[in-house]
Amino acid sequence: MHWVLLANGPLELSPKVRAMVSSAERLIGVDGGSRHLASMQILPHLAVGDMDSIPRDLLAQYRDEGVEMHLHPPKKDATDLELALELALERGASSISILGATGGRLDHTLGNLFLLARCLPTGIPVCIMDQEQCIHLTDQTLTLSGAVGDTLSLLPATPEACGVSLTGLEYPLHDATLTFGTSLGMSNVFVEAQATVTVRSGRLFVFHLFGS
Repeated sequence: MHWVLLANGPLELSPKVRAMVSSAERLIGVDGGSRHLASMQILPHLAVGDMDSIPRDLLAQYRDEGVEMHLHPPKKDATDLELALELALERGASSISILGATGGRLDHTLGNLFLLARCLPTGIPVCIMDQEQCIHLTDQTLTLSGAVGDTLSLLPATPEACGVSLTGLEYPLHDATLTFGTSLGMSNVFVEAQATVTVRSGRLFVFHLFGS
């Protein structure tokens, strides 16, 4: 079951974003992220958070419409997005897409990216997406569908990512080692409609930037 989580960061409602929302079998409005759904006149299946940034009238509508609410106190040890992600995992999500998790405060964006690590042990595919890109964290083989001319960048999330191999890209790699802080994996280009990233050990952030 595909779950889509709407967080409170900036989000342009591009055709790709709208298509992702439409593909969801379950939608979670993460606190103020519900405003993105409201802009599309869509109700979430669940609303999660301390509700300090959701418009009051929207929160009242959710209560009137019987949206399942998971309320948390403002003082807590996890962000609203982490709580929503954990809920999706507990409810049996088979894939998760997160929108509204980039832009705005850099600490929030980085924290949201690092949340992807919580899904690696489960084997459940999860990505963070906005109108310009889709971001993954992988420790094995990842196959991406795109278009010729799309950009792909790799950033190690561990001291080393070993056995990195790439296919379907302008600059292939075979059994390479990328070290934390290197820019070796930046700005590669799709030359086929499908690209594959393989890593034998360690973890890689994979950024798929959509072409125009």
